[in-house]
Amino acid sequence: MSGVARRLLVAIGGVLASSVLVFVMLRVLPGDIATTRLGIDATPEALAELRSEYGLDRPLVAQYADWMGSAARGDLGTSLVTGDDVRGDIAARLDVTIPLVMLSSFVAVALSMWIGQRAAVRRKRIFGAVATTITQVGVAVPTFVIGVGLITVFAVQLRLLPAGGFPTNGWRQPIDALRSIALPVAALAATQTAVLVRFARSQALDFVASDAFRTARSTGRTVDAALSTARRMVLSPVLGVTALQLSTLLTGAVVVESVFALPGLGSMMVRDIANRDVPKVQSTLLVVVVLVFTLRFVVDFINDRLDPRRLT
Repeated sequence: MSGVARRLLVAIGGVLASSVLVFVMLRVLPGDIATTRLGIDATPEALAELRSEYGLDRPLVAQYADWMGSAARGDLGTSLVTGDDVRGDIAARLDVTIPLVMLSSFVAVALSMWIGQRAAVRRKRIFGAVATTITQVGVAVPTFVIGVGLITVFAVQLRLLPAGGFPTNGWRQPIDALRSIALPVAALAATQTAVLVRFARSQALDFVASDAFRTARSTGRTVDAALSTARRMVLSPVLGVTALQLSTLLTGAVVVESVFALPGLGSMMVRDIANRDVPKVQSTLLVVVVLVFTLRFVVDFINDRLDPRRLT
């Protein structure tokens, strides 16, 4: 079996296993939509009637089979609170969350590559020490603290960027949308960059200590020119770690969307959990799981092209 086919099967199995876990966990949590809508003083008869209306009294296996069967056909159900189509709500929110995650990942990978390689070359100089210190601080400081700091500096004091919100017309107002998402991207990328720099620096250190780097320098090539031959070697593990961090990155997006008042998937899910809107929450989590495994599959495929040894 080829490496691509094997990873595809792993991704499908991971989605199915995660869907079972999501379904079960949402059923064992205390409280449900009936209690939320009728209140704690509702009679058992009224609660049972509403649960029957929502189909929550059916066997769990039947509920799961119906949910996954509908999801496979593209039907993610209807919100029990608003009555809106869940697929439409998720699609509208993904217009914010997907660009936020993708742009922050791109920024983090690019910055970590640049900082990591130069920190390796200048490991005994001030730049190397400062870069190492900043990355340690970046890992320790929570994302919401970074977000609040960015708002204080760039929105409140300098008034260069908005403190939060998103244009009502979305990406049909591209300049306003990019301005609104700039600080959230920076906040989310900061923590991710701090983690990735350590891997980029470690890989670059191995290359700097190699004969290939010394030979390139002895022939008169500049440091940047000598490092250019190692970019694929450094990029491969950085992308690998990025793929492993995708679930953490989406979790961080929930925090960032709350801090910057962005109408994204994370802020919607927090509200739906509070409302005990189980069908909407489980379908949203299913979409997140599919996104994570899809992006990891794509990143692994790119790594296969960067490093042919991974095909074995």
